[in-house]
Amino acid sequence: MSSTKVALVTGGTRGIGFGIAAELARAGHDLILGYRENHQRAEAAKAELEETHKVRVFLIAGGTEEEATADAFFACVHTNFGGRLTALVHNADGHYRSGPPPCKPDATGSWFAGWDAYEYYHNIYAKCFLRLVEQAVSRMEDDRGYIVAVAGLGCNSNTSPSLPYFTPGTAKASMEYMVRHYAKQLAPRRITCNTVIPGMVDTEAWAPVRARIGKEGVADMVGRLCGMGRWGTPRDVGGVVAFLCSERAGFVTGAAIPVDGGFHLK
Repeated sequence: MSSTKVALVTGGTRGIGFGIAAELARAGHDLILGYRENHQRAEAAKAELEETHKVRVFLIAGGTEEEATADAFFACVHTNFGGRLTALVHNADGHYRSGPPPCKPDATGSWFAGWDAYEYYHNIYAKCFLRLVEQAVSRMEDDRGYIVAVAGLGCNSNTSPSLPYFTPGTAKASMEYMVRHYAKQLAPRRITCNTVIPGMVDTEAWAPVRARIGKEGVADMVGRLCGMGRWGTPRDVGGVVAFLCSERAGFVTGAAIPVDGGFHLK
């Protein structure tokens, strides 16, 4: 059987996802990268990865909340890699339905953003993860399969809950439970399943915060909240994911690993 390593990364063409894709490519993985709709950025990411790392990169557009997008990922696996997959990384993030998450509760004191938002985020995180894993495991070889979910701060017992993050956070917390379930289920096949929890990572997602509190305010926030006193980078996260998708991490499964410079210790 071919020794080619193939990784599927949702949300893999920008931000943390691109950092993950770059580290996987550096480790020799051919890539299938999901993205929502920024075709120009996706094509630029593909060109950079192929030129720098000499790997094959395929792009799949579409929202991860759509079942058709998950089907398109695995059609690509079948067409271009003979149906074999080495690594699955579910990194795709949701676009807030009406701007950023609420900064204060409603008149009743509830931080719940409503059922439409609840369904939206569960489709993107928990339901998509379930769809992806159920299809991926039949395409992975025993002793050579790696699954990683990218969660968020405050979604497990490592840190205090983030109240404004309630609605998407419940979906990511559900996904993290699924990680532990699949880790136990797949252990006899020696397929690993883990969660990575990024901290404050310097991506364009923080642009609204920078605009609101300014450069000095952001620097103060990072200094207070991150034990190491600096931003994380997408490659910081990508390096940990690439490790988890390698033989070196073959005995690590069911773990939730903060990659946050000590944020969770505050």
